[in-house]
Amino acid sequence: MKADEFIAELQEAVPRITPKRVRALLLLIALSVAFLALLVVLLHVMPQVQLAELKRYGYFGVFLGNLLPSLSVVVPAHVFVPGLAFNVVVAKVGSPFWVAVVAALGSTLGEVTAYYLGYGGQRLFKLERFERYKTAERWMKRHGWLAVVGFAFLPLFIFDFVGIAAGALRLSLTKFLIFTYIGRLPRAIIEVYFYTWIFNNLLSYLPHWVGSPFSG
Repeated sequence: MKADEFIAELQEAVPRITPKRVRALLLLIALSVAFLALLVVLLHVMPQVQLAELKRYGYFGVFLGNLLPSLSVVVPAHVFVPGLAFNVVVAKVGSPFWVAVVAALGSTLGEVTAYYLGYGGQRLFKLERFERYKTAERWMKRHGWLAVVGFAFLPLFIFDFVGIAAGALRLSLTKFLIFTYIGRLPRAIIEVYFYTWIFNNLLSYLPHWVGSPFSG
């Protein structure tokens, strides 16, 4: 395939920027910031014993915080479960790398719902009437597992339709999860380290009591 054809396909797959989508993105960012601020306040009032428990069991919370939003199909459940904010807090008191590993695992396993929706609901839901589904299916047929890796890496809502297409095309669930994880892991590493870096720099401009739970 020629480079210009590939770029044209990619532009077709990427959702167009509209005022509605911009407002939705701003709302998601605002809720994540608010949730992060709430966690900071809670950590400040926590005894050190409870903070130690967060270090011990926080990874399980990271897993759930990324699994639950991924279990939803098409609906942007990240608005209700801002796992990224929890990732940053646990990465601050623990290991950013292992937070990324666990977060990628949770978000990957959550995609089984999209896969089985496509596997068993192709005729029931008449998936062909959705333009994004047709785009995802076309990418799956042309690029195979590379499409799964690419879309898993990119922060696009279209990935639910990639999972649906994988199920509708009766592709291997095991391979689908493996290649999804291959794409999700580097994305999670970039996100966790980047937002943790922002959080660290933000703390330096805030009063000392805000950052005290994370010191030491």
